[in-house]
Amino acid sequence: EIWNLVFIQFNRKPDSSLERLPACHVDTGMGFERLTSTLQNVNSNYDTDIFTPLFRAIEGFSDVGPYQGRVGKADEGNVDMAYRVVADHIRTLSFAIADGAYPNKDGR
Repeated sequence: EIWNLVFIQFNRKPDSSLERLPACHVDTGMGFERLTSTLQNVNSNYDTDIFTPLFRAIEGFSDVGPYQGRVGKADEGNVDMAYRVVADHIRTLSFAIADGAYPNKDGR
């Protein structure tokens, strides 16, 4: 999937019922990571130069070996999945801090 269309017409309530929105619309887009993986001709967002510097930094702080891009049963011990999770969290925190959020333990 490169491009997506999302038809927004309902709000899901806490009881899982659907409530029609006062105005319906379509959200369409490609997303930065999808565009990058397409331009770099790789199969996964994680194989782009967006993530490789993060994987190299994580590798420097761990002793589990380099990121190999393995998934499913091929990823014994879920090492590569852990790389992806940590890299995603680093990116999320980076965006949150850039937006003015201050990560802390208060309000949990």
